[in-house]
Amino acid sequence: MNSFQTIILGIFGFFIIAGLLAIALVKQQGGPTVVNITMWGSVPQAVVGDVLRATFSAETLKVSYRAIPEESLDQSLLEALAAGRGPDIVLLPLELLTRYRDKLQLIPYGTYTERIFKDTFIQEGDLFLFPKGIAALPFMLDPLTMYFNRDLLDEAGVVEPPKYWDEFIALGKKLTVRDEDGTISRSAVALGEFRNVNNAKEILASMFLQGGNPIITTDSSGGRSTLGQTGVSSILDFYTEFANPRKPDYSWNRALPTAKSFFLSSKLGVYFGLGSEYNELRKGNPNLDFDVALFPRPRNQNVGMLYGKLTGVSILRTSRNNSSALQVAYTLVTPKAADLLRVKTGLPPVQRALLAQKPTDAYGAIMYDSATRARGFLDPNPKVSSEIFRAMIEGITSGKIRSGEAAVKAQSELNAAIR
Repeated sequence: MNSFQTIILGIFGFFIIAGLLAIALVKQQGGPTVVNITMWGSVPQAVVGDVLRATFSAETLKVSYRAIPEESLDQSLLEALAAGRGPDIVLLPLELLTRYRDKLQLIPYGTYTERIFKDTFIQEGDLFLFPKGIAALPFMLDPLTMYFNRDLLDEAGVVEPPKYWDEFIALGKKLTVRDEDGTISRSAVALGEFRNVNNAKEILASMFLQGGNPIITTDSSGGRSTLGQTGVSSILDFYTEFANPRKPDYSWNRALPTAKSFFLSSKLGVYFGLGSEYNELRKGNPNLDFDVALFPRPRNQNVGMLYGKLTGVSILRTSRNNSSALQVAYTLVTPKAADLLRVKTGLPPVQRALLAQKPTDAYGAIMYDSATRARGFLDPNPKVSSEIFRAMIEGITSGKIRSGEAAVKAQSELNAAIR
């Protein structure tokens, strides 16, 4: 570890020790003996529970965590805040940041500087930075990655998994098998549709970001969508080509099972999934010989980008224990906590200093490389934007609308969601 990294870790230690001393001083002065901090999130209870037990030993500070299913977290938070019984801290997914930005207690730059933040955390974490402070401290990252069936690729004579998008055109011709009636019995890759393509929104977001389109931009007047800009239509044309029966690389359609189930049945060559799906795939079919590789990129791009599901530690404005909640937040993003999180989940840390210590196993190495490439966008409403993306893709594949028109329509709908 170099001297700069040592300084950064020392700063974390200072904040934590100072906070615990302050709590102890309150106790000596006859104040409350225990400060109770409540925290909600969709990270599994077992994972967060182990991290809390290993990092919090002060008798004067108690942290209780409630795990809520990812699909229910938004509604549960809204209802709790409306009733005045919300938690002190939220493990907040980046995709919900826009919806809760005005409900968060920003960490002022006088307390935690922008320079320290950028030197400490991965680049996607910059989306938590706002003019007046920090909305969340990066906690966990689940990057989009590429899983591939080794046996199917070997059988097709593919020496190594695709690195660039243009290689999938040839892969579709080599690997996809259609029966006499045109039914796809084996597919090279699940692209082109939305409903039965797991992580379709994340795949499309990755492709847009790779093309230089941020999807959503923010400024002093608010935010706006950029999907109607030049370049998006060509990305949509490429994506939907794999669902076009008239194309030689036709590999997917809406009548097929989900991409994940087709992959587990050894009928899909390449599956784009999140890093957290690795163990699930192993258990889903112990006989499936698959491996993992970096998410592909355009051939003209020197550094690949991919979508990462980022979660941050946020303090709610309604918290009655802001100073103690801040100490908890600092503790949860220390290297000790991050390493525990890595061991429990297999996911990469979000701290740059830890990413410099790359593991030697095949899966871990890909996860670490993915973390430095991870990007995201400020989603105005994840459920609404997912529906917008679905309509955009299905409008094209059904022939109802051209790609350029679909992109402009999606931009307009995203702008309406922002307002």
